[in-house]
Amino acid sequence: MGKIQVLDKSVSNKIAAGEVVERPASVIKELLENALDAGATHITVEIKNGGITYMRVTDNGIGMAKEDVPVALLRHATSKIANERDLEAISTLGFRGEALSSIAAVSKFEIYTKTQDEETGTHLISEDGEIVDCSEAGCPAGTTVIVRDLFMNTPARMKFLKKNYTEAGYIGDIINRLALARSDVSFRFLNDGKESLFTTGDSDLLSGIYAVYGKDFKNTMCKAEYAEGGVTVSGFCATAQGARPNRSMQSFFVNGRYIKSPLLARAVEEAYKNELMGGKFPACVLLITLPHAMVDINVHPTKLEAKFADEKAVYHCVYWAAKNALYQKTEIPAVTLSAEPEVEMPVKKTEAPAFARPARPAVVMQEPAIAKKAEEASPFVWRGLGQKVTEQHTIRFPQKAEPVKPTDAPQKAPVVAEKPAVEPKAAPVVEMKPTEAAKPEVEPLEELKQPTFAVEETTVHTYRICGQVFDTYIIVEKDGQMLLVDQHAAHERLRYEALLKQYEGRQVESQMLLLPVTIRLTAIEESQFTEHQEDLNEMGFVAEPFGEKTVILRGAPEALEEEALKALFLEVLEHLSEKRKDAQSQKAQRALYTIACKSAVKAGNKLTEQEMKTLLDAVFDLGPKNTCPHGRPITVAMTRGFIEKQFKRIV
Repeated sequence: MGKIQVLDKSVSNKIAAGEVVERPASVIKELLENALDAGATHITVEIKNGGITYMRVTDNGIGMAKEDVPVALLRHATSKIANERDLEAISTLGFRGEALSSIAAVSKFEIYTKTQDEETGTHLISEDGEIVDCSEAGCPAGTTVIVRDLFMNTPARMKFLKKNYTEAGYIGDIINRLALARSDVSFRFLNDGKESLFTTGDSDLLSGIYAVYGKDFKNTMCKAEYAEGGVTVSGFCATAQGARPNRSMQSFFVNGRYIKSPLLARAVEEAYKNELMGGKFPACVLLITLPHAMVDINVHPTKLEAKFADEKAVYHCVYWAAKNALYQKTEIPAVTLSAEPEVEMPVKKTEAPAFARPARPAVVMQEPAIAKKAEEASPFVWRGLGQKVTEQHTIRFPQKAEPVKPTDAPQKAPVVAEKPAVEPKAAPVVEMKPTEAAKPEVEPLEELKQPTFAVEETTVHTYRICGQVFDTYIIVEKDGQMLLVDQHAAHERLRYEALLKQYEGRQVESQMLLLPVTIRLTAIEESQFTEHQEDLNEMGFVAEPFGEKTVILRGAPEALEEEALKALFLEVLEHLSEKRKDAQSQKAQRALYTIACKSAVKAGNKLTEQEMKTLLDAVFDLGPKNTCPHGRPITVAMTRGFIEKQFKRIV
């Protein structure tokens, strides 16, 4: 007897449904596309429990005639195409005729529909793909579809669904994308009775961006336009301020259809090359219009992918549209060259270090004479972070040779004695010579105080600080070697070790913000926040929901500026929500890397001698650890022998 058999209709329908219906968001996507194809101008979506138990989509489209309603539930029944030639130029969002039959096969399905010409509408009820009832009903023109108990007859698929708020986040993301694609349609989204989205349908894309992503994101947008060879690109791209740690804010629409395309993402990111920091991705909403014959969207059952006949032409147009948008706004801050400006510069209300002084109302491009004299006196200048240039100290080292004083004649390099004036094991001798101004009392940075994770028995490290070059590297003489210490990498490692110890003990310190910060989230980010709110709290973020798709940040592990805090929060949330199959502890470690990096002293910061000494003491207590959390070296050593070889003192 043969082994091959024809599957039963109920089985084959469930298999087909698995290609189209992956989760509640798939159902909403198919129903919304049908509503848009029906010419709807107002669409309302309502869900309960993440859409698993209840979904309802109501539109004011053309509706269906009574005789068409039961036929619509059959597989491959469609009004969008009639023959093979129609597949070469598909102009509608739906066309396969699989959506309603696939949804009905795995749920309790109801539909109310009525055309403008009919006096009464039609009500159809289906369970497990079989029609239970089809009768007349009173309803307005348009269509309402109700889906209950999704995957009720396929428990194997039910177990792969995520928590309700996660599934609701996926649904919200789909609605957001379609609302951006069709700014001429008014969308309303109700999640468990609360309105999560409302768009006016005024055909203004910026208005839709405002409704979906908020005011702050909308203000970063620049108009993008380019057309060539039958391909037209329009929409908006964000400046560098609107960049995100992932591609979640990139939306591409081809002939009104939302698609995911590595080709288009690569074109935008190439346009932003050298404009964004590493790990940041540009945000955009781009509408690509081209002849239907030049694109094939029938390459995947979910219709989220597209194949272009001329990929090079599409890439070229998207690239230049993004490039044109990028250079519409300049982000170079203006500098006033006048000592007495007509308008005073606004003073930003942030907490300044204890040693900061009030800023002058103008930026004067001239160095004070005192600062110039101090720099002429010594090649090494020590300044506290945030101090004025006039408040400095010069350091004179107890060596035989002194820095050469400036003269009219060409200067020669200072002669350095072959042997140091002090014994190698002696403590460093530093003579501080104040300038003409009174010596300010400068407290070392709070972050640079001796870390709590230092060894219990205090180790005395013998070394001599020789200076700071490029405001980034500290030069140290220790144990017959010259060490170059990267101040950012060093402090980043120290911050990470401290944060890790606090996190493992569930005691990460939070710094309460004087002014709370509100952060706008996408639908996906909102569900991620709900899932990881406790993890964020353990990392020092005191945050709570503050209305739809908004959280309020009241405390953070580091007191940074508002924009830096927003970026840090979103980046940490992204790490915690990564789809990589890593243990949660590994994701948490990557999040701690980010916090440590953002809070560490930066390259380019001038440090005082006390700050450098505090930092170096902690670095030398680390023992064999000589890299930052990202793997960059902290200290590079050069022996005396190596240096003397370079100067040909020895061969």
